[in-house]
Amino acid sequence: MRKETAKWPGFYLVVVLLAISSSGCWTSWSESYRYNKEQPFDVYALYELLDARPEGLHFLEDSLALLRDTTATGGNYVFVGSYAYYTETSVTDLLNYVERGNNAFIAAYDLPEDLATFLFSDDCYYSFYDENERILLESEDTLQMKLIWDSSAYEVHNVYNFEPYARPTRYINGGLFCDEALDNEIIGTFNEVNINFARLHWGEGDFFIHTNPIFFTNYYLVDSLQYQYAEAALSVLGPGPVYWDENSRVPPSAARQRNNRNARNNQQGYNGGRNLLTGNEALSYVQEQPPLALAWYTLLLATLLYVIFRGKRRQRIIPILHQRENSSKRFIDTISRLVFQKGHHLALARQEVASLRHHLHERFGLRWREGEPPPENLGEAIGAPAELADRALIEIRIVQNRKHLDDHELMRFYRAIEPLYKL
Repeated sequence: MRKETAKWPGFYLVVVLLAISSSGCWTSWSESYRYNKEQPFDVYALYELLDARPEGLHFLEDSLALLRDTTATGGNYVFVGSYAYYTETSVTDLLNYVERGNNAFIAAYDLPEDLATFLFSDDCYYSFYDENERILLESEDTLQMKLIWDSSAYEVHNVYNFEPYARPTRYINGGLFCDEALDNEIIGTFNEVNINFARLHWGEGDFFIHTNPIFFTNYYLVDSLQYQYAEAALSVLGPGPVYWDENSRVPPSAARQRNNRNARNNQQGYNGGRNLLTGNEALSYVQEQPPLALAWYTLLLATLLYVIFRGKRRQRIIPILHQRENSSKRFIDTISRLVFQKGHHLALARQEVASLRHHLHERFGLRWREGEPPPENLGEAIGAPAELADRALIEIRIVQNRKHLDDHELMRFYRAIEPLYKL
């Protein structure tokens, strides 16, 4: 009978890859704010809702010049994203557009400095030299939102991967509203005291600044329990047409880097967790691209299967090599026994004196050279009792001065010096 080759690891690899490709694992939880994508933190739903308004939607892709050309009032400029970058020309066009009696709704994590310097007084704005003092952070997974014109309280949950997540939520430092002469108004808060929505008057129109753009993304607009807050906040838009700004959007990579940097600078009181993709630009981009994500998961799975099925030992087990027995002591004992049997007791005793001299030098640092008599202060040098040291000195001198030793004298010598090895 022909033996079939086991191919089941490869079969399971194919099955797992098919399961991954069909299980919706491509959900990306990075904040991309793309108007044409349907991931949780994109803005496709908002874009479609605004585009369905009877007044229509105008797409600003290359510049804000279209705002310059319009003379109608009651229109709405809309930007929703991590950060907005305005050139000097864009700031001028936007200010003139609002000044004529239009509205500008900007939901971003930071106040665009070139624009904010016009909307806040210098005394208030520049009293905070560090930009991280103007926008502050509070990390919680559940927020109580309030709007000044609405008595209702909206409970909004920060989530990641459909689970509660203590995301750093930004709010405006109240010190920016120190100038009461300006017609600037706080119109929204979360957790009672944190300002996340403000109306800043300019000319005949208003800027509406919201510091939590994530609450206008797909996830929050299609969730039946959380869409009410976004719906109420967007009620500030006027009846006119909407101008959707894609030109001023910071690229997602730059937005994430800036977001992570600001989070680190404002993290004094944050003890929340950190997911794998936070701050990892490469992995975030891979997750956003299905082909790259499939290749990434395939590589991980192939590596795991290799470790399980091919990483086992394939060579023969290395035999245990027992340590060779040291036979030097046995050799010395044999030689000593032969010398003793031949009656060379003096040679044995003098050899033992040499061994004792080496031992005392290594153990106590005693300087006793070959051929010299033992030191008189032997007991003090090695810390031996006086009686023990005196007895050893007598026997050592006998061995050094005699020309012959009998059995009795050799045994007496050994008994005298043996205690010195035990000190």
